[in-house]
Order: sequence, then structure tokens, then C-alpha cells
Amino acid sequence: MKTENETVRRAVVLLSGGLDSTVALASAAAAGRVPAVCLYFDYGQRAARREGEAARRIAAHYGVSLEEIELPWLARLSKSALVAGGEGSLRWSRERLGDTALRDVWVENRNGIFIDIAAFHAAERECGTVIVGFNREEAAAFPDNSEEYLARMNAALELGVARRVRAESPTLRMTKRDIAARGLELDIPWELLWSCYGGGGRMCGSCESCLRLRGAVAGTPAEPRVLFEEEHA
Repeated sequence: MKTENETVRRAVVLLSGGLDSTVALASAAAAGRVPAVCLYFDYGQRAARREGEAARRIAAHYGVSLEEIELPWLARLSKSALVAGGEGSLRWSRERLGDTALRDVWVENRNGIFIDIAAFHAAERECGTVIVGFNREEAAAFPDNSEEYLARMNAALELGVARRVRAESPTLRMTKRDIAARGLELDIPWELLWSCYGGGGRMCGSCESCLRLRGAVAGTPAEPRVLFEEEHA
């Protein structure tokens, strides 16, 4: 039986293979959290294969095991452009980042589903923490990235999980630019990231996620290490 302090320090990490979750993993480890396992979710998203590859390599880089969880029913029901057969476009311009078209890539209650599953794993593995990669910039468009959302999820976990499990996000109050700066400080493996909604040979460079990543690394030492499709045409 682990002590209460050991349990709190042990963490289940949600890892998508993208910038935010990678920096969250690295930040948690640097702060003394002990990643017991990383969870990757395949919910039928177009980028599932590439995200999964990235998550496996990043988890291995940090010496953490990765468990892949399939949620095929989510893709069957969702109308999001993120999943095969969904509605809307993945192609963007920088001007579109602040408008309501972001709802094209909204997946109903996705973060809630992920956190609930991770909390189950945490409770059964004697981990007191679930690490997620939320951020202040995306919270403006996606409320399930916000501080309020995380607080409400933790209130629900107090009732739904017998053991003490809390969700935390080291990146919660950061912009993408802040997260990239933290990634440079922590020397994350930039070449392993997959932050694209598509599943091609290289990151497309024009979806909402790619555009945010471009803006985050522009003019920094990370920029030449993050490769997009047109740069290799």
C-alpha cells in the first residue's frame, strides 16, 4: 500500500502526441510527479494513426508505458470534422481562428469522457493525479479547456471516485506561445510531435491545430524542428 504522498505524486497522463500534452507530461515530471502510465485515445479521428505513433514515441522518450484505448462508438456518432465521415472543413486561415467555425472540430464531451476514463485508471493504479494538457488560448473557443471546466470535473470526481483523484493541467493558464517556451526550457522532443488534425505524411500546416502550433514556435529555436507538409513538397 502506497502512502498518501506517494499516491498523490503518481500520475496518469493523457497523451495525444501534440504540443500541449507533451509539455504537460514533461512539466509534471519536472515538478516531481511520477507518470505511472500515459493513455492515448483512438476515437476514430482522422489523425489517429499519426497521433498514436507520436504518443508511443514520446512516452518511450520519457520512459513511460503507453496504453491505447479505443472508443469506436464516438466516431460513429460524432459529426465533428475531426472524425472520418464528419461534417465541416479542417482547412483554415489564421483569420478563422477566433470565429465560431471552430465548432467544426468540436467533439461533444470528449475531454469529459477522457478524464473520467483516466480517473478510473488512476484510482485502480493507486495514482492521485490525472495530468491533462489544457491551455488558456483554446479555452476561449473550447470551454472544456478552461479553469472552470477543470474545477467542475474535479468536483464531480470527488463524488464519483472513492479514492482521491484530481485532474491537473500544468499548461492551464498558458497560451500556445507560453507552452512552446516551456517546451524549449524542458527540451521536449519536437521532432516527435504530431499536432495536426490530418493523418498525412507530414503535418498539413493549415488546420486549426497546425496554425496554432505555427504561431507558437514562429521565430523560436523550435521552428526548424517542427515540419509541415509544404516544406517538403
